[in-house]
Amino acid sequence: MSTKSKRKLLWSVVLAALLVTWLPYFGIFNSASMVMGLPQPLAVMIASNVVLTICVILTYPLYFKPFIRKLEEKPLHEEGVK
Repeated sequence: MSTKSKRKLLWSVVLAALLVTWLPYFGIFNSASMVMGLPQPLAVMIASNVVLTICVILTYPLYFKPFIRKLEEKPLHEEGVK
């Protein structure tokens, strides 16, 4: 899987998780049932936040590591040049 497709997949998961966090406000996943001892809206929010946290952790190797490698190859300024 190429880096570009990994980035697209990551952002689609982020957008889907953000959409799921808004669903209880529209009456979806907003019942009074309990999921593992938690009210359903709270369980949905916690699950979405776990997914978003994992996505934030995965953002580092996909975006910042290649950026740092490129900066090491070609610095923004040369040493001793003003």
